[in-house]
Amino acid sequence: MTEAESKLEMEMKEFVQEFCDNIGSRAPCSSEEMAAANLFKEKMKNYCDDVVSEIFYTHPGAYKAAFRLPMILYFVSLILYWLIPWLSLFVAFILILILFGEMTLAKEVIDFMFPKKSSQNIISKIKPKNRTKTLVIIGSHVDSNWEYPLIRRLRNKFPIIIGINWFLNTILFLILIVKNILLLTGLESVILPVERIIFIVFIITIPIPIVQLFLIISNRPVMGANDNLSGMAVCYELVKNLSLPENKPKNVEVWINAYGCEETGSKGSKAFVKTHFNDIKDAKIINIDMIGNKNSPLLIGKSELQGFVKMDEEIINLLKESGDNLNIKTKVTTLIAYTDSLSFCRKHLSATSLSSTPQSSKEYYYHTRYDVIENMTFENLVNAYRICMDIIKRLDK
Repeated sequence: MTEAESKLEMEMKEFVQEFCDNIGSRAPCSSEEMAAANLFKEKMKNYCDDVVSEIFYTHPGAYKAAFRLPMILYFVSLILYWLIPWLSLFVAFILILILFGEMTLAKEVIDFMFPKKSSQNIISKIKPKNRTKTLVIIGSHVDSNWEYPLIRRLRNKFPIIIGINWFLNTILFLILIVKNILLLTGLESVILPVERIIFIVFIITIPIPIVQLFLIISNRPVMGANDNLSGMAVCYELVKNLSLPENKPKNVEVWINAYGCEETGSKGSKAFVKTHFNDIKDAKIINIDMIGNKNSPLLIGKSELQGFVKMDEEIINLLKESGDNLNIKTKVTTLIAYTDSLSFCRKHLSATSLSSTPQSSKEYYYHTRYDVIENMTFENLVNAYRICMDIIKRLDK
């Protein structure tokens, strides 16, 4: 590592430490999230041509409910199975709608049921010396999540619980469809031997949905040093250096964004896209999220499993080429859960995410109380900075 890179790493550590010490955890729509956004805004004013905050409204309570409510409905559906099969089917349909719509696709299925609260995005702009020919948007998110006790206890095995519950809920729904059809045709006895066996399985596996109901998510917000002060630190250093006369782009305009409420389904970036779509439809967009994991290559998202989105090949190739040119190890891969790229890719914008993942079960710190600066590494933060700077310089030529 060069002397300049060592200095950059030290400054990024100081940035993360400042937010940890002065703000702490930043739950979506909380006063701490607002304070962190305002602090970031004030810091950006020292370097940018224009800095604005944009308030948006969302329903953060729906996020936790999307984990818990389907499990409650599952038990209700089981009870009603023998008593009122058609009502049991209706309840099962609602829980599948929540599981697939709210949890998997990050759609606002049950949001209307919960109080509306405010959050904000910070948009910081660096204008080029000459006319703008290309717009580059580099973003991260301000908020941290509530703790997932299931991840703290099971680490990389926690998806097993969620997967089993998905399977149980789906099977229950499908059996109820068949049962109600047979009831209407007077052939219910056909399914009786099968449903008795399957129902025994449901009874035996009852502890699994109970575990998800009570342990999947808590009311304790986490520090979120890696997820995602790491991304904010990179964005801040980019702004500092792009504002220097020798680094200021000639024809590339750069927006550095900090989004609110990413953890509750990329709500801040969704609001940003809705507001600015006509301005950003030709932009190159890079989202930086959770890049401080140890021993991980920089991951370039090609798609996201949850959300079912495919990211843009052009910006993916730009990132990959820059990494190769700088001898930085990168890997183009599918990311599991939705990052802020979800909001952009759904509108067919040129976007992808830079991320990293834990490389061992002992390093599953995200969404737990152990997501603190002591468990971070800063090598990937420096490398993400170098790649973003390289892309801006290449596009400027």
